[in-house]
Amino acid sequence: MQVTYRPRWSLAFFSGGVGAIVLAVVYGLLAIALGLPENLTAAVTVAVSVVYLLLIVMRVRRRSLTVTEEGMIAQRDTFRVAVNWVDFVDVQPKRIGGLYPVDVMTFSVGAVEPMDVRGRRRKAVPPKVHTIGADRRIQVGVYAPDWRTGPIGELVARHSSPSEDVE
Repeated sequence: MQVTYRPRWSLAFFSGGVGAIVLAVVYGLLAIALGLPENLTAAVTVAVSVVYLLLIVMRVRRRSLTVTEEGMIAQRDTFRVAVNWVDFVDVQPKRIGGLYPVDVMTFSVGAVEPMDVRGRRRKAVPPKVHTIGADRRIQVGVYAPDWRTGPIGELVARHSSPSEDVE
């Protein structure tokens, strides 16, 4: 069995939405300060913000989570993390950006390789990946909000010891 998930649309738009709003405000203030015509300022502000939002949404939606019988592989922008079910530790609720709730699975160990979303090898894994523990955590809620009732939940239950709590 192999199932591949993409980040939820709502999260992709949330990821780009905040930046698009900030970009629109900054551009609008800059245009006013430079004395650009109001109708041109409004049109350019909207166009720039929409383009920025779409670029971020496309970047986020290229990420993936592949679930197999052995474990999971999370493909991020510049690296890939592979974890095994036997190394599963727990699940913690977190908030992305302080607002967006997701569940994060923690594993005792994970294999990280420098690989971008197109499958090309990169020179190195960013050092921050190991520092923040992203080499052994999977934000499962980003990909499947109902993961407990789907294939991921079944695999966690099958491979976890009875003493581990995943609720």
